[in-house]
Amino acid sequence: MVVDQGDRCFFDHPLDHVPGMVLVAGMLDLVRAREPGRADAADGRIRISLTFDRMCELSSPVWLHCEPVAAGEGPAWQLTAVQDGVTVCRATVGLGAPAGPAGSAGSVRAVASGAARGAEAAADSTLVHRQRPENVLVSGPVRTDRAAVLVPPPEHRLAGAGVHTPGALIESARQLATMLGHTAHGRDEDAQMLWVTLDADLPTGLPVAVPLELSWEFAPARGARAAYGFAVLDAESGERHGRCEIGVHSLSRADYLKRRAAR
Repeated sequence: MVVDQGDRCFFDHPLDHVPGMVLVAGMLDLVRAREPGRADAADGRIRISLTFDRMCELSSPVWLHCEPVAAGEGPAWQLTAVQDGVTVCRATVGLGAPAGPAGSAGSVRAVASGAARGAEAAADSTLVHRQRPENVLVSGPVRTDRAAVLVPPPEHRLAGAGVHTPGALIESARQLATMLGHTAHGRDEDAQMLWVTLDADLPTGLPVAVPLELSWEFAPARGARAAYGFAVLDAESGERHGRCEIGVHSLSRADYLKRRAAR
């Protein structure tokens, strides 16, 4: 897997490890290489269940392994990311047909490639742990439990050709989970929120003309752990297009530095 520390999307600010979105994007790219037509098909689905077993370091190469597994409705794979012979991340990814009306082509509007970002004001970048404005992919809360999905600019690594990409939707959910850690669960401003799990069922080929928002399915934090589940909704009609859940483990800055020093 190529880990480009000069990438302005994934390495938005200095990091001491490979960010989780690099691993997620790499796995999505590998699935797209296996099924190029289906992975980006209009009215399709992609389902992901992923666990981060350990932090991925910047010092050694990362290898992605992909094996097909049996699935009922479409192709599926077991994927692992391996560094120095140790698994750092593992996932199951499957592609399928639309799950009912949420994927119906008749429910979406046509759009030209390269549509602009939504009109909603972007979230405070410090609350989503971003520095570059183009990397903030979620709005400030529309209400306490909802926020708009922002479409990345065309040159962005997670942008699609006029469609909402699964990678951009996952990053929007990750950013909203980070923001809620601070605003709803009271994490300190400098807290480190380590990504632990991802479970998602998302559309492929959905035009960016469909304005999306994330609706938080409230759940209390359990100590340092929290799972942030979001319904992916049409912001105008309320139609449900998918779901994404992000599991995190929060550490104080001091505890994080102790963990990193002990590795």
